[in-house]
Amino acid sequence: MSISTMILQSPPQATDSNITIPGSKSYTNRALILAALSRTNVILSHCSLSDDSRALLDALEKCGVLVSVSNDTIEIDSSNLAPYRGGIEVGAAGTTMRFLTSFFSILPGCDVVLSGSKRMHERPIGDLVEALVSLGADISYEGSQGCPPLRIRGKKLCGGEVSLSASISSQYLTSLLLVGGEFDKGLTISLDGPPVSRSYIAMTEEVLRDFKREFRVKSDSVYHVSPRELSKQVHAYTCESDASGASYFFGAAALSPGGRVRINYFSLNSLQGDAAFPRLLERMGATVTEGKEHGVPLVEVVGPNELIAIEADMSLMPDTAQTLAVIASQAKGTTRLTGLHTLRHKETDRIHALVTEFSRLGIKTNAGDDWLEVEGTSDLVLAPIETYDDHRMAMSFSLLAFRHSGIHIKDSQVVTKSFPTFWELFGTLGVLIQEKP
Repeated sequence: MSISTMILQSPPQATDSNITIPGSKSYTNRALILAALSRTNVILSHCSLSDDSRALLDALEKCGVLVSVSNDTIEIDSSNLAPYRGGIEVGAAGTTMRFLTSFFSILPGCDVVLSGSKRMHERPIGDLVEALVSLGADISYEGSQGCPPLRIRGKKLCGGEVSLSASISSQYLTSLLLVGGEFDKGLTISLDGPPVSRSYIAMTEEVLRDFKREFRVKSDSVYHVSPRELSKQVHAYTCESDASGASYFFGAAALSPGGRVRINYFSLNSLQGDAAFPRLLERMGATVTEGKEHGVPLVEVVGPNELIAIEADMSLMPDTAQTLAVIASQAKGTTRLTGLHTLRHKETDRIHALVTEFSRLGIKTNAGDDWLEVEGTSDLVLAPIETYDDHRMAMSFSLLAFRHSGIHIKDSQVVTKSFPTFWELFGTLGVLIQEKP
């Protein structure tokens, strides 16, 4: 993939756009695992075709799953699901790494070395591995203790009860819930302490229900998944639009006085925590309207003449924290973001990356382990923006183009991790985009 810089010039007039956002990566990847374990034909519609989802598809194909992709529809035939022996490389796809760790553990006959990018090999996975090993899984570390790469030898597991810490990532719990039906006795998971990102756990519960998996939430900290019943099959599933991806387009409207962005097939009541992001913009002064047109749900955001600073707990929508931070840099006053503890363990240390880039742009910040304050300003020092191999850094900082011309986004191709068509859609907002090799 070529490395390029996007040079962004402000729109000549206030943006006025109707947008349809691609499918959610989070929904797509959960559905792909369940479809593969169904051992039948499943058609998934409105899917994400991000790098993360494609990495998962590549791994499933190596296990005998037949995959057919047409536009945003993925057809899965897993009737010949089989063990794979060899290496699997997932790049920077954290969700894929965690989901496949459990998937390969319960697939008898697998002998896989699961690896990723340099940053992936620094990201913790020990709590998930420890839980699986306690259930009888055969997993060993090929590098640093507690981090990928992993050697996984799959086998049939009995299941039963397991304790899990989900204080670093809710994806550990999701990974186990998705494969829980493959254990002979099912799986009962007791959480050791409160989990992070509960909204993503609720999403997992919804997808499990949609795939007719039998599970119970016994309490806030105890989950039980029953053995999968072959008689209960799902052959079609539609993914929701990506609420995290929508945040950049709603943010564009908020930064464009009098500008309007309407996103179709979007609801503020989605279980995606990021779907509540427009409510934060509303508190900052934007006008937010939810409705339906010809039966299609939609949300519209209109930008105010002036944005005002707020305090916001981002613990249920951590993937939009960078979006809000960039918008806050153009608001009146100092915005305080809390609940950011998971940002230290993402594609990069996102709090550090935000503080560093804001400093280079002349924007004042103050930060702690799990919080960030951003002081709004109308002044900006134009400097090329580093993206740290993080898709959300690129997409978030692109919003500055609605207030300042000449924004340079380096390594702009990183957006393909979650949103391959981002720059194409971003251009429809009126931003003038020039790609420089």
